[in-house]
Amino acid sequence: MTEEPDPSAVFATLDDEYARDILVATKTDRLSAKELSEECDMSRPTVSRRVNRLLEQGLLEEYTHVDPGGRHYSEYEARLERVEVLLNVAGFDVRIDVRPDPADRVTSIFEEMRGD
Repeated sequence: MTEEPDPSAVFATLDDEYARDILVATKTDRLSAKELSEECDMSRPTVSRRVNRLLEQGLLEEYTHVDPGGRHYSEYEARLERVEVLLNVAGFDVRIDVRPDPADRVTSIFEEMRGD
């Protein structure tokens, strides 16, 4: 199962304009690094660094494909749905919602079928 995102790390990432642009671009479409570079007007190394950070935090999902020539390439899709920060008397209550990753969704379906 995927770990819960760390609020401090997520806030630091969302403070980065490039990371935000990648999340917005991949919210509705899966895009390759090349497509992200063009769509977000950033260099491929910049895309690569931000994508790696977003993947590590579970905010982006990677899908690997094989083209007809046998070459592998990846496409990325945002998993982040919502970040909510509430101030209360005890401090801050932070909620970060991400879509479950595909492996977790399949596991949940089988557990439901077995009655777990």
